Amino acid sequence: MSRKHFLLGSIFIFCGALFDCSANTATEAQELAIKLQPTTSTQWALLSKTATITAGELILDGRDKQSMALLKHQQWSDLTLTAKFLVEPASEGVLACGFVFRGNDDRTYYSVHFDRTQAILFRSSIQNSWHEIQRVRGLEKPAGDWHQASVSALENKIRVTLNEKLLFEASDNNLSQGHIGFYANQGIAHVKDILVSGSAQPSAKEFTRTEPLRFVVEDAGAGGYEAFPDVCRLKDGRLMCVYYSGYAHVSLPDSQHPRGGRISCSFSSDEGRTWSPPNIVYDGPHDDRDPSIVQLPNGTLLCNFFSLRPTKQSDKPISFQGSFVITSTDQGETWSSPVVINRRHACSSPIRILKNGRLILGMYGEYDGVAYGGVVQSTDQGKNWSDLIELDNQGAYLDAETDVIQLQDGSLYAALRGGKGAPLHWSRSQDGGTSWTPCQPSDFPAHCPYLHRAADGTILLAHRLPATQDFLRASSTSIRYSRDECQTWSQNVLVDSSPGAYPSLVNLRDDSVLIVFYEEGAQSNIRVRRLRTTEQGITWLGFE
Repeated sequence: MSRKHFLLGSIFIFCGALFDCSANTATEAQELAIKLQPTTSTQWALLSKTATITAGELILDGRDKQSMALLKHQQWSDLTLTAKFLVEPASEGVLACGFVFRGNDDRTYYSVHFDRTQAILFRSSIQNSWHEIQRVRGLEKPAGDWHQASVSALENKIRVTLNEKLLFEASDNNLSQGHIGFYANQGIAHVKDILVSGSAQPSAKEFTRTEPLRFVVEDAGAGGYEAFPDVCRLKDGRLMCVYYSGYAHVSLPDSQHPRGGRISCSFSSDEGRTWSPPNIVYDGPHDDRDPSIVQLPNGTLLCNFFSLRPTKQSDKPISFQGSFVITSTDQGETWSSPVVINRRHACSSPIRILKNGRLILGMYGEYDGVAYGGVVQSTDQGKNWSDLIELDNQGAYLDAETDVIQLQDGSLYAALRGGKGAPLHWSRSQDGGTSWTPCQPSDFPAHCPYLHRAADGTILLAHRLPATQDFLRASSTSIRYSRDECQTWSQNVLVDSSPGAYPSLVNLRDDSVLIVFYEEGAQSNIRVRRLRTTEQGITWLGFE
């Protein structure tokens, strides 16, 4: 049926007075002119507290996080969605207004993302919130002015116009029908004069925010930037997550933050569903960062981290202060003063407990253009640490961020991040970590590796998939698995499209696994997802 033909017999339906012209659920040709009044707000799924209907406008305040609204009662396959939108001027932020179509929930939809100077067509899913399809740059679209946009989707063909000018046409076969809606991101958007027409079907769907992931913390009170998490289970059954809290990726002391970044923590008593407000673990005079946490068999908690301080040297504005460990014997209520682990090398992974009771910690450094990984050991529960045992990088530049896991035969496997285009490298030790094989390249790249054994014996390697072009678009949080004790690895499994990573994993009571990671970018948060290892690979789970 042609578009002209089905619009000739269109049915007009107004929000607040929905007229269902058929008792069945067959698809019909319809046109919907949407009146935006407070009395019509029940027709919208306002998926954010910052989404409101006021004075004939849908107002979406996405300054802190995305604000979204979807129209409830109709789902559309072939459609044309037209509306006017205005984004309030601001000095910061992308100032985006998104036109959503064929949406199933707040994570699964198509959208045309109109920001300051671009229009970007993308598809969002639980696995990947940003699968870009088409983009146009250099638009004349000043903030503070009203603009009219139109999005048409006919089968797999998508057409986008702005102010009556064709921007692009594209194709995608993934989503066939769903709801329409709008969102704002990093700005406040106003939407009015909404008109949608096409093939529609009644929908009784109840919209709530999907929960493929949850948040450990969104603001720990040190500037709103949280990163580099690590999680462990305590002897009392709770989960404890430590993380960096500051105002940016590096939070050196300044006038507003005189002690710079600090280490904070949150606890969960319900297997990662909810988390306590943040507590301060350690806040020294410098930028204290990349914390990891482990509880020893005797109940002592060890939190390792490293510190940076500013210098007055223009050619070297940051000085590395060393890696440290602090201890707690009361489940994290109080902590000791820091003990030096190593003055020259950093740590970004947790202390690992070996079968013989020794402790081992992966470390890394870069001097005179040579980057490498290594390990240190402790035979007295973390009170004293050996000198660095350096792993032979065989000339490769290894940012390392070394992590270690003990295999079933008692040997050790180390994973090391590659730098300057090098892939992930690995090394093995047969003598408890005293000597190591020369580092070998794997066949895939991976940053910030984290090794973990699931309840069924599968070894998981969580990491960040490095960017190839645009960091915030191309990099992502990922995971691979091995069923043969790190001899071979699966293909990459996407965890989340956020580029932060520095993941950590812990087994839950039902033998599923919780993965904790961070977002990256301004106001970065700590996220969690839940998964299970199966014969088929990795199955993603929600939070009941």
